[in-house]
Amino acid sequence: MQPLHVWHAQLDYGAWPAEDDLPSAERDRAEGLRRPQARRRWVASRWALRGILALYLEREPAGVELHFGERGKPMLGAPDESLRFNLSHSGGQALIAVGREREVGADIERIGTRPEEFYVAWTRHEAIAKCFGTGLGVPLPDEPVAVSALDPGTGFAGAVAVEGDELPPLQRFSAEPAILSRYRRACGGPRWRSVAA
Repeated sequence: MQPLHVWHAQLDYGAWPAEDDLPSAERDRAEGLRRPQARRRWVASRWALRGILALYLEREPAGVELHFGERGKPMLGAPDESLRFNLSHSGGQALIAVGREREVGADIERIGTRPEEFYVAWTRHEAIAKCFGTGLGVPLPDEPVAVSALDPGTGFAGAVAVEGDELPPLQRFSAEPAILSRYRRACGGPRWRSVAA
């Protein structure tokens, strides 16, 4: 069984590319965010996603063609592409899950005033909803899904979900501009093998 790659990005660190270099639809969305910090983090999360997908697709990050499902789930423009992915960001952190053939979902939440258990349960629920692209206002499908809690660090809860009965092995990677550039130069991407602990 092919592993599920889980990338963790620190959005407030590193030299992420500029908003102006995003495709026009994503620039328009960024311009709608009025708070500078939220806007900067959103742009960084898009570049983290594009940089990661570029490794697997062997192309430039700006050249990754993204489309969005009926409820906003991102997908690749090529309908025959087997790569599946999902992005979630909260505060200054992002999680990006990448797999093959089976749909995936990811969620990260900054822990707030409620008990930590609430955020652990919430991220599991949202990862499942994002896996199937249903959104939160719709009942979850009665289809098999495997879920795993993640520890994205102090003050955050996270989870990933994968379509099917069995959770594949998880391999975790760090997604920062310098690291993504090194992967690109060294080997063109993870190639479904472990290149980081």
